[in-house]
Amino acid sequence: KGVVGMFVANRSDCGEDVEIYENEEAREAGTPMHKFCMLRQQAEKENDDPYLSQADFIAPRGYKDHMGMFAVSCFGCDSLVQKYEAENDDYNKIMSQALADRFVEAFAEYIHREIRIDMWGYAKDEKLDEADLLKIKYDGIRPAPGYPSQPDHTEKVTMWQTTLR
Repeated sequence: KGVVGMFVANRSDCGEDVEIYENEEAREAGTPMHKFCMLRQQAEKENDDPYLSQADFIAPRGYKDHMGMFAVSCFGCDSLVQKYEAENDDYNKIMSQALADRFVEAFAEYIHREIRIDMWGYAKDEKLDEADLLKIKYDGIRPAPGYPSQPDHTEKVTMWQTTLR
């Protein structure tokens, strides 16, 4: 199962957060429905490259911008894993977890493609093969909680509140 949302958004005045609005009228009134507090990259760098934040990719107030988000899951895996654990069947437990992980990753790639080509439509003419997808040759970014571009897992709660409203 999956959920997708595309929201009116702007970078906050401090430049560190992203504010999500219900609609254009709420943006104009300056009344966000949620705020994502974005951390900057945490890994030490050996050069003068900036420590980026997802907020750096969103336009500041005064400009129209949007932020999309999606979440995918593989329902049923947990109960299957518990079944194999109870049977001391480590092989099938590990295989179930690995397959569920691959299904979720494939579904995420599919949803991201649908967003780029159809839903948001900013890359209508995209024709990438598997090798180009693996090299991240598509337009845009696809950050995820827990990865270097969004190291803070606590914003998942804000994601759920925003997408499942």
